[in-house]
Order: sequence, then structure tokens, then C-alpha cells
Amino acid sequence: MPTLDDVLNDIFDGKTPALYAEVDGWMRESRRFKAFVLDHHTKIRAKLRSARDADSMKEVRAELATAALLLREKRFTLEYEKYAAAKQRGPDFTVMFKTHTPFNVEVRHIHSVESDEPAARTDKLIAVVCEKVGQMPPSIVNLLWLVDEREIAEADLIQTVTTLRNLAERKEEDFFTLRRFDNAAHFLKQFRQLSGIVLRQSGANVVWLNTLARHQTPPDIVKAIQRL
Repeated sequence: MPTLDDVLNDIFDGKTPALYAEVDGWMRESRRFKAFVLDHHTKIRAKLRSARDADSMKEVRAELATAALLLREKRFTLEYEKYAAAKQRGPDFTVMFKTHTPFNVEVRHIHSVESDEPAARTDKLIAVVCEKVGQMPPSIVNLLWLVDEREIAEADLIQTVTTLRNLAERKEEDFFTLRRFDNAAHFLKQFRQLSGIVLRQSGANVVWLNTLARHQTPPDIVKAIQRL
């Protein structure tokens, strides 16, 4: 049976970036995360090999760090890129809560260079939400999990989603067609498939819940995420 070092050397192709040490630590701390990495080592290795710069490496790190965090909750079990296996666009993780309540988690890392100025940060958040709502499938709770190198104030997030909702309700069609929606109504349809947004920062999780969502996030899941 291969050792942990053998598995990590295979995944990282013999290289030892900073992420190597982090994944090693997460695997040694958590049997559940270790099992997750062993189950998906081929996929993780492919992602790392296709990460051609520091920013794309940070995207992979955000996914793995989120998986490690979610697996601290014993009532959560994870499927990695379930929709990709079915050749469909969808979130990174499908999580089962207590064996009977599924929900999806799409992870997005926001780079510091994208968010230095307040106005630029708001614009970037708008772009991220518009980009990601299209990946949210119907008939299930969908959460967008944001990892930022700098703090995102909860007030800024609320302002962002309120701005988007107001623009859609005022039927500012050009705004949404420029962002690859058919029209404002098309955006609202996709937006209703977003159940909430999680801000991961400073060791805490802030959860914003979408009151327009077709599928509301159960309170027990919200509490479990907040406690992670």
C-alpha cells in the first residue's frame, strides 16, 4: 500500500510547493479528508498539472481547503464535481447532510489584485455572482462559497446582491446582455437558483441567504456551516 508521501508525490508530480505542505497537514489532521484525497487523487493531480500560474494554483487550493473544512462536519459527505462526471456544468461539490438532504457548493477564489479599490471590489463581486449563477442547477440548494485574500465586508456583499436585484427588477437589459444573459428576466431566473453565499474569511463563515431562492437553505445546514 502506498504511503501518504507516495500519494502526495504522485499528486504534486514530485514538486513541493507551499500547497504540498498544507495538503499534507490537512490529510494528517483528518482521516475524512485523507480518504477524500485518496478517492480523487487523479482528478486533483490533473487540476494541479493544468494550473499554469499562481492564480490558478490558488483556485485549486481554495477548492481543497473548502473540502477539508466541510469534512470537519461529520454530518456532511462530499461528492467532487458530480455534474462534470455527467458532462454537465455544475458546482464543485455536492454535499449530503445527514444522509438525506443534499446541497451544492461552488467555490470561487477572489484574487487580491481583483479587489484593491472599493469600487473595483464591488464590480468584481457583481462579475463573480453573474458568472457563477449560471452554474447553479435547479431543484436543489446551491451555495456560492467565496474565498478572498482580503476581507469582504458583509455590507458590501449585501449591497452587491441588492444592486443586481434592483437592476434586474428595473429591467436594465443592456447591463445583463453584456454579461451573457438573454435579458434581465433570464438573470432573475438564474439568480433564484442561488440559495445563498458563504464568505470564508478570518477563520469564520458569514452566510447570506437569498430570499428570492426557489430552494431555501435549511437552518441546520446554515448553523453547521457557521460553526466550521
